[in-house]
Amino acid sequence: MATELTAEGGGRRHRSLVAWLSAGVGLAGLAALVVVINPGKLGQALTHFDLILIPAIVACSLAYYVMQGVRWHFLLRDVGAHLPMGETVALNLAGQVTTMLPLGELTRVVLAARESDASFSDVLATVTVQELIYGLLLVVVAVPGLFEFHISPAVPIAAAVVAAAAISVLTVPPLFHALHTIGGRILGVRRLLDPLDELHAETVQLLQRPDTLSWSLIGLAQVAAMTTVFWLVAQALAPGSLTWPEAASVYAVGSISGAISLIPGGLGASEATLAGVLIVAGLSPATATAVALMQRAGGQGVATVAGLGAYLYAKRRYHIQRLLG
Repeated sequence: MATELTAEGGGRRHRSLVAWLSAGVGLAGLAALVVVINPGKLGQALTHFDLILIPAIVACSLAYYVMQGVRWHFLLRDVGAHLPMGETVALNLAGQVTTMLPLGELTRVVLAARESDASFSDVLATVTVQELIYGLLLVVVAVPGLFEFHISPAVPIAAAVVAAAAISVLTVPPLFHALHTIGGRILGVRRLLDPLDELHAETVQLLQRPDTLSWSLIGLAQVAAMTTVFWLVAQALAPGSLTWPEAASVYAVGSISGAISLIPGGLGASEATLAGVLIVAGLSPATATAVALMQRAGGQGVATVAGLGAYLYAKRRYHIQRLLG
């Protein structure tokens, strides 16, 4: 018994250390970006922010997360997780509080699985499908701006190929079985095969449902909402610097960079990419960095504040003791 408690305590300390290290990497990246650009020049650039656009930025950001919750509601319904739409939106918002932590995006999975009749793997499948389709839509919306903005299509195309490959592996049995066979020969992966098999089965069922595609139009509206947030931020700091299609392309490149960095929330990596592309586009380094930082505030910052309120509501509504665990 003492050994089990010691092991459990060690596991918690290890997870806590990983969380702090991951957050530290992202924060260090942001700090390095600010130092390289020059804090004084960055502060001066931020003073030019047009405050009149803040309500529109907040509204578009909240619209994104509300639509994410609405889309998730229909996916949850398909796997037997019967939650009212309002509750689903609230749990989705509550889950945004831990997005910047390792695996923090799974918080909404844990919350929904707790409060519904569905298993964790069923709920995880809904998030997997939602994020795969959102990634593909993000690339599709970015395409027109690639030609207008003269951005190399390599990154979005690569992201589309990866997303398409992931969907192919999930939906084409021979591909999945081949990957399964390879994984079975790798010592560290064997223990993950059973939960992956379960996730695969649920994901395939969702992708094969006709309504999965039709309700994905909500995902297209999500892409438009967050792209508008980025465009409004750019307008607030550098009016006329980007058209909406150009903003869609830049935002897609930054989002993809953050996702493949494996840093929670893409913290640091996404901002550095956005700033770099904007500098190439002609903005000054200070203004480009200010846009990248304010995009984080307008997107994840708004979600975190709203998420705290949603979490307090969910805590009272469902008698949740802790966010995780």
